[in-house]
Amino acid sequence: MSQTCPKCGARVPDGAQACPRCHASTEVTQKIAVGELSWCPVCGALLPRGAETCPKCGASVVSKPARRPVRNLDLPEIAETDDSDDAASAARTGVMTRIESAIPPAADDASTAATRDRMPRPRAFAFAALFAVVLVGGAALLITHPWDPTASVTRASKPADTSMSGFPGLVESLTGQDDRDAEDVPVADAFDQIHSAYEQLGALEEEVEKSEDALREACASSDASSLSDGLDAARATSISVSNLISDSSLLDDEDGAYAEDLEHLQTLGNWLRNRCDILTDAWESAVDAQSLGDASESILRELRSASDYVRLFDENYDAWEPSRVE
Repeated sequence: MSQTCPKCGARVPDGAQACPRCHASTEVTQKIAVGELSWCPVCGALLPRGAETCPKCGASVVSKPARRPVRNLDLPEIAETDDSDDAASAARTGVMTRIESAIPPAADDASTAATRDRMPRPRAFAFAALFAVVLVGGAALLITHPWDPTASVTRASKPADTSMSGFPGLVESLTGQDDRDAEDVPVADAFDQIHSAYEQLGALEEEVEKSEDALREACASSDASSLSDGLDAARATSISVSNLISDSSLLDDEDGAYAEDLEHLQTLGNWLRNRCDILTDAWESAVDAQSLGDASESILRELRSASDYVRLFDENYDAWEPSRVE
């Protein structure tokens, strides 16, 4: 197949490096069919068709099938013999001539393996059924425990002190959960409970005031020996105030008859709780201070920041005392 000169367009024979007409170089990429060509596996040179050796390195390029290794074993010849010659043949060649199967036939009832391979006997089924009944029955008795009928009773049955809930006495068990009639257990009405919470709030306010006085005395004398106890007492009072506010929110207002009193109670409690928070922070500042005398001014200033809550509580506590609605 000829090619065309890229310069003058003349036909150039295959393999020519210059055009015979204009002598222009024809060293361009040529399309060569490589379907029937091969290369030397040693040096990579292009081999002529049918070549057995590489013209460049002289290596043989003819693929020869690999020789299969053959083991030359000297095995004895085994000839056909009758039953009378079995022992002599086995002794001569070392080959077992007769093999008996170790698996018993299916019809062999005397075989222990055949007995195990069969379905379980009725006695095994009976034993499994009895074990299941015992297991299920024991679990049922353990859950129901009929010997102790009160084991699963969850109602309250121990005496409870209800003096802090507005009822002045001791309730042996809750109403509706025992054999006694409901009218046998006295229950405090809504007003008694609200008024009791009001009085407890006043008592807690006195505790807060005592704690503030103790902190002022400690700052004035620079005595740090009782600071930890004062901080613990302030925290305990703050928790009591928070619990009282939470309990007051659950009191019965008798269809709105004491709704305003409950609202006043919540407001007083919130003022006192804010005052407790400031008091607790002041005690913590005193405990953390390196020198109580140097930090006393900042501690007292922090304590005076609760003056608005003190004024609001004192101005409204007596005016908001609950009164019974007839």
